[in-house]
Amino acid sequence: MPQITVSDDLYRQLEAESLDTDISETLWKMVGSYRRANNPESDTA
Repeated sequence: MPQITVSDDLYRQLEAESLDTDISETLWKMVGSYRRANNPESDTA
């Protein structure tokens, strides 16, 4: 699995958003949201 390095500030924001779920799940949701917003054709396979 790829490794991602983030700043301490961003990590604290991720922790705050992930209070009810695993941080990995929150990250995948964020990646999917970014991907759909910036490349809508990427999800039409």
